[in-house]
Amino acid sequence: MYRIAVLIPAYQPGEELVRLVDALRGTFGHVVVVDDGSTEGHEAFEAIRGNVAALIRHETNRGKGAALKTGFAWIRTNLPDIAGVVTADADGQHTPDDIRKVAAATLSRKGGIVLGVRAFEGSVPWRSRFGNWWTRTFFRLLTGLSVSDTQTGLRGIPVGMLERIEKIRGDRYEYETRMLADSRKHREPPLQIPIRTVYIRGNRSSHYRPFVDTLRTQAALWLR
Repeated sequence: MYRIAVLIPAYQPGEELVRLVDALRGTFGHVVVVDDGSTEGHEAFEAIRGNVAALIRHETNRGKGAALKTGFAWIRTNLPDIAGVVTADADGQHTPDDIRKVAAATLSRKGGIVLGVRAFEGSVPWRSRFGNWWTRTFFRLLTGLSVSDTQTGLRGIPVGMLERIEKIRGDRYEYETRMLADSRKHREPPLQIPIRTVYIRGNRSSHYRPFVDTLRTQAALWLR
């Protein structure tokens, strides 16, 4: 069993969250879910309650970045023996096999994060294809880092880096962009692990807004 905690921020989740948690139980001893003020999806949360190390709730929707930081703080306080954390999305885009791949890579890292990166080939929703192309290009221009999937939520963080990552500014999607930008200062560059490109129901369950959230992430790079 991996000495890695899996952290899943969730907002208005569906059955995909239940299936993911069930699939991870045999491999990971600690799965932590943060309910980011959901007003729907309560059945999913009730279904996983007995199968997770912690189910933490925000009373109001605070954003994905805030949910991740809440989870990081809980893990640092309550799981002192883990080697790292893998973050995964609740909407079924990250397969259990790919989560295990990123977890295995994280075990060998000390001074850099791991990214599960998609190829964006085949039938990819336009908002996902455009959003990744634009943010990837903008990110490279401003930071000098070439990251093939800047929007990936599947990331591995060694335990020694958790406190640093937790202090990065931002409460919404811009937090993940700032996390990538911060990797320029890490001892090791991001390790990019190829993963499957999976979209459930044309990615309609995603809460990413192509125009508003892309502008927000760009502003985060300018103002970091």
